[in-house]
Amino acid sequence: MSSTLTLYDIASTVPGQAWSPNTAKARYALNFKGVPHKTVFLEYLEIEPLCKKIGAKPTSETAPHYTLPVLYDSSTDTAVSDSIEIARYLDATYPDLPRLIPAGTAALHYAFTDAHVATLDAFCVYALPATLPILNVASQDYFRRTREAMFGDQRLEDVPPTGDADVVMWNQVKDGLGQVDGWISKNGADSKYVMGDTICYADIVVAGWLRWARLVLAKERWEDILTWHSGRWANLMKDLEKYETIRV
Repeated sequence: MSSTLTLYDIASTVPGQAWSPNTAKARYALNFKGVPHKTVFLEYLEIEPLCKKIGAKPTSETAPHYTLPVLYDSSTDTAVSDSIEIARYLDATYPDLPRLIPAGTAALHYAFTDAHVATLDAFCVYALPATLPILNVASQDYFRRTREAMFGDQRLEDVPPTGDADVVMWNQVKDGLGQVDGWISKNGADSKYVMGDTICYADIVVAGWLRWARLVLAKERWEDILTWHSGRWANLMKDLEKYETIRV
């Protein structure tokens, strides 16, 4: 039987490869629950027309802005925007499969997601410029224009710091992950995941952003991250590796 679920993702120059941390969270969630699905890759300018066509909500209502991931369930003609909403939809639709957001923890997961984003400013200084070269030409102009606006219209190539400023900024990246490590460590020194010994959506949130780092940052940067915080991030990525499969 063919799948009724379609995950819409952002295309790149690497065939069948996905880079976006946000769409990665949705893919981790689908594979963690073991739900059959297929992936369709879109260029940036294809996202808004597709969302409007299938009835996917914009992720920003004040100034309508359409982003991925979007999950479309053809069996119910339902479109779900935003990775955490996709996780909740999957839990509600497939309650007998492993839960991503255990009962009673939705508020905590939303709070964790927001708190985690607040740790990523320095990380994005490196990751956003490094993403431009792996995008198809059809998406590069949009990506450059919108992302350079985040940096005061500075060219993406000029955003990453150099010299002593680079040392300071890279340590800020480490400090950001250090905050997350500190949260997890509140469970106990041996805690592997946000909820102790059980993987949940919050762990997927962290892994989605780490996966982006692995794909776009220089090899030595990624290898440095893997040594941080007693190897926590290396262990997390190894544990979630089996949920990375891209199904097309």
